[in-house]
Amino acid sequence: MNKLICTLLLFFNTSVFSYSQLYESDLYYLDKNEVLFYKILNWWSTIAHENSTDFCFNDLRVRSNKTLDFNYDKKTKILKISTKEKFADLVSVFENKNRYLQNEYINKNYFKNLKKENINNISIISLKNVSLNEYQKLNKLKKNIAFELEGKILGLLAYSGKASFYSNAEFLRFCPKNKEAFNVSFKLLNIKTKEILIKYFSKNK
Repeated sequence: MNKLICTLLLFFNTSVFSYSQLYESDLYYLDKNEVLFYKILNWWSTIAHENSTDFCFNDLRVRSNKTLDFNYDKKTKILKISTKEKFADLVSVFENKNRYLQNEYINKNYFKNLKKENINNISIISLKNVSLNEYQKLNKLKKNIAFELEGKILGLLAYSGKASFYSNAEFLRFCPKNKEAFNVSFKLLNIKTKEILIKYFSKNK
C-alpha cells in the first residue's frame, strides 16, 4: 500500500488502540504531516502488516499541546518545567537508564547563567541557576512555550508497542539494518517566535 494513502486512511480508521485519549495532548508529525500516531502504531502492529517497513526511517516530530507546568524555587534558583501527562509516550527515546541527551544549546536571551546539564527524562526538565527575572519573563510567555522531540523511527518495540528512536532492542517490527547514526533532539521552544530556548541532542544507532 502506498505510504501516503496508508497515512491518510489512518485519519479515518475507527479501530480502537490500547492507548487512552490523554495522548491527544501531544501533536505528532510524520514527515511534516500531522497524524494520529497511535493509529499508525495500531496498523503496524497487526499481523497483516508484519513485513511492512513503510514507516522505517521516517522523521517523527512530537510537540506538547498543553500549557507546561512551571515550578520555581527562589532559594535554589531551580526552575522545573513539566507536562501534566507523560510527554511523547508513544515513542521510546532512551535505550536504557544510562542513556541521555546532551545539552547542546542555551539561548542567552532567556538564560544568561544557566548551568549546562544532560537529561534522561523528556517529561520534566530541571534548569539550574535561573534568576527570578528570567523566570518571570518566561512565565509571562508560558502559553507559547512547548516541548518538542524529533528523531527517526527505527522500529516498533515488542512489549510496549512504542515507536523506537534506537535500533538495539527487542522489536515486534524490525527496520532494515542501517549503519548510519540518527540524530535525536529535544527542545524547549517558543512556538510563537520559533525561538529555541534550550536544545538537547544525541546520536542513536
